[in-house]
Amino acid sequence: MDWKAFKACLFEAAKCKLEALLSEGVEPLYAAAFFASYREQESVIGMPSLAANNRAMLDAEHPNRRASDECFDGVKWSPVDWHWNWDADEYGGEPLAAYEAELEAYANRGSVAMWDAAEKRFMTAVAQVASALRKHFAKDQRVAKDFVVYFQDEYGGADLAQQSIPKQLFFHHFPELDATEQERQRIATLPVAEQAACYTQRLGSYEGIDGEEAEKWVIACGAAAIPALLDALAQRNHVWKVAMILGLIGEADAKAIEALRQLVITAKEPSTVNWSASALGYLGDFDWMMSLVQSAKHSDAVVTAYCAPLRAFRNRGAKPVRLDYKPLEKLLTACPEMQGKAEEVLEPGSSYCTIGVSDVPEACRGLSSPFAVVRRHAACVLDERTVGESLGAQGVEPIQALLATLAQMDTDESVRYLAGLTVTSMKKWRFRKQ
Repeated sequence: MDWKAFKACLFEAAKCKLEALLSEGVEPLYAAAFFASYREQESVIGMPSLAANNRAMLDAEHPNRRASDECFDGVKWSPVDWHWNWDADEYGGEPLAAYEAELEAYANRGSVAMWDAAEKRFMTAVAQVASALRKHFAKDQRVAKDFVVYFQDEYGGADLAQQSIPKQLFFHHFPELDATEQERQRIATLPVAEQAACYTQRLGSYEGIDGEEAEKWVIACGAAAIPALLDALAQRNHVWKVAMILGLIGEADAKAIEALRQLVITAKEPSTVNWSASALGYLGDFDWMMSLVQSAKHSDAVVTAYCAPLRAFRNRGAKPVRLDYKPLEKLLTACPEMQGKAEEVLEPGSSYCTIGVSDVPEACRGLSSPFAVVRRHAACVLDERTVGESLGAQGVEPIQALLATLAQMDTDESVRYLAGLTVTSMKKWRFRKQ
């Protein structure tokens, strides 16, 4: 892949389109942006669209803007909402389409890691072109003095945009992000317990250090954040989310477990009960959950707890959770009546956990489980290309043979179907030489 030539092509195409717009005598542009690059792992890397806007069009089309609309996530800086925008074929034509084909071939030449690296380099390249465009037009009288060009992408956010804009100019346009960064730095100077308290208090925030960022920080903080989370529970703040985080931290703290048990028993909100049960499942508190099996009121929570470590949400945890079907098999053996609920919770397509190489033996064992719900799960999670790449062709062949037998012989139609899908998927995998 000739990255230098690709960047030159993208730069020239975008420059010519902006030059053509400016030649029409429009009022000064305040920004231009690349956006809407569709990407799908091991498949598509689409060229970005291009957009531009000026204050006159912003005022005309969005006259009732609020203060929040002027922020980074507001309409002022949302290229899809701007007056002028062009798809890649409209501003780049055949030359850019040719580079898209070349890029996709390059990205898909081998492993998942190769695709990911190609995507990352592509995003960096587009950001670099945006920076070069800003410099090219910086002294042009037809653009605003603080004109910027950037790459807007939902997976990169403000950090990606900042790669194209000098720091001083970036915070000139987005003072709210400057204030947020200053707040992060202030909090970082505090003792860890106080930092945890600050982030826990922001779990419900939508501005500045928002709930999503706070949640990630608290989970990564680990055991040191547990006291602050327990305080939040006592104050009834964001209870379901706190319960979820206590599970994802992965520390079997006695006070945390007792608090989660109490929520399972006493909470009235279904979301709080479900997340508390899931948290106990992440933490392996199955013996206590088993004590509730005779209670019709808590039967759903019991199944939720036993299924939680097998679902995708566990992937967000601070500590890896080993694949283990034995607790669920034990539950279904003791309480066959709960099988229907387990089938509902672990329905194919409901987002299963991602496995690693160390989980393969248990997944293979799961293919012979007496419970179809486990066999379905195992057949699906084994369709994990990164694991296949680590095992190599020789390591995958016996797994493929097991699945092929399951696809022909299993008594459950859906197990046969899912096993067949994974076998077909495995045949398309490309392996590095071991």
